[in-house]
Amino acid sequence: MVDSNRVAVDRYKRMIAIMVVMTWSGVVAASELIDFEERDKLNNINSSYEQQYSELRIDENIARFNKLNADIESTKIKLDNNIEMIKSETSRLKDKLVEGVYDESLILTLRNLSAKVNSMKHQIETAGKQLAETKKELSHGQQQAAQVERVKNDAILALYEQIKSRHMNEAKQVVKDTYEGSLQCNVAESLSTCVNRNLPSIKNAFVISKGGLSRIKLTGFRVVDATQRLNGDLSFIADASYKHSYSTNTEVELRKALNLDNVRFVFRSNSSKTSFYINDQKVGSGERVDVTGNYVGVYSVRAVNNGKAQSLKLNLKNGGDYFFPFASKTSSDKLVLKEMSNAISRTIPSSHKTKFTKSVLNPSKIKEATSANSKNETHYTNKVIYKDQAFTYLSPRFQGNKKSHDLFLNREDAIQYCEQRLSSKLPTQAAYQYLELYTDLAPGDYWTQKGKVYSSEKHEELDKAFNTNRFICMVSMN
Repeated sequence: MVDSNRVAVDRYKRMIAIMVVMTWSGVVAASELIDFEERDKLNNINSSYEQQYSELRIDENIARFNKLNADIESTKIKLDNNIEMIKSETSRLKDKLVEGVYDESLILTLRNLSAKVNSMKHQIETAGKQLAETKKELSHGQQQAAQVERVKNDAILALYEQIKSRHMNEAKQVVKDTYEGSLQCNVAESLSTCVNRNLPSIKNAFVISKGGLSRIKLTGFRVVDATQRLNGDLSFIADASYKHSYSTNTEVELRKALNLDNVRFVFRSNSSKTSFYINDQKVGSGERVDVTGNYVGVYSVRAVNNGKAQSLKLNLKNGGDYFFPFASKTSSDKLVLKEMSNAISRTIPSSHKTKFTKSVLNPSKIKEATSANSKNETHYTNKVIYKDQAFTYLSPRFQGNKKSHDLFLNREDAIQYCEQRLSSKLPTQAAYQYLELYTDLAPGDYWTQKGKVYSSEKHEELDKAFNTNRFICMVSMN
């Protein structure tokens, strides 16, 4: 009975020890994500940002702006009170003068009030000029701060990719280690029996000491030596081999450690009058809008310019640069976002639903269709399939209520689509071959500038086999 109680107590102690190791190792795991050199780089990035931000004196200018604004409002109230007092005292003086009474003290009071009014007007004018200057300096500082923050974010993102690459490389390497520990065994059981019975716990304790199953994957574990005392205490030495694991959990921990919980990306356009929306919520306007937020998953992104709109379903990513071009000339007949409804799609045979003719793009037909069923509208979207410094490659798609597919048009309509909607052009054979180096094209034929088609299966330019084909629009980034 005594031995069983002792074993129960010893197991309880061992459980507490494992729990302590688990908590401690979790903290170590979080800190080990970033090594000393990487931590030093991160500190330098943050220090540089804080210094540059401090030099812009934004906080001081905000405080000065608020104080000047408050002083002006306070002085205006005092000015109004003095003006009312002058009006009242002037009325009293007029009455006395009419009665033949000359009140010199009242005249002196009016003179002092008039001097105060003049002084306060001068104060308001001076403070107003200072307020305008401070506002201008503050606006410039905030623009500079946005640029400084972009540089900081770019540096942290580059560091993130560097650390991520290191962890992924380490995940390919096998690490050999030695693990030592002790156990409390039953005095009646043999050394081998005690070791074999506790082997899962020993392995688990080792894994936890390295950060847990989310951090490492055991490739080998063997107890190579053990000694047992008469009281049951057992000491062991084990040889272990493992690989570092790089999982989504590791990536989440790394992003938190680098303060990259929020996603940072850029919306750009070739027009300063473009407004950008995420799930119908406006996030900014202009040729460039920097967006930061906790955007996880796929979002509906819309760019609107002079009544024209482009929409995409995007998985917004860190460092993303999303370009929305608009034609310089506005024409409602040339660019209509919501071009057809389910009513018109039902008139097309199912075997030809992926092919559209010029009549479908006719604005008069569009108007008839949209009035027939405005609640179930379909429209076109442009999927970004690749982007480099010179071009953004967009794949036009037909977007319905429940599904979407690649847009098939004849060559004239394809050219019109690219030119009038996106200020772009069809690719050449060389452009398609370049594109295939970086992304996978859907199997099929694509229109080229020469009027032929490029086969993504044969990887060459051929004569057209069909009147309608897929196509890609090359949008210049310059």
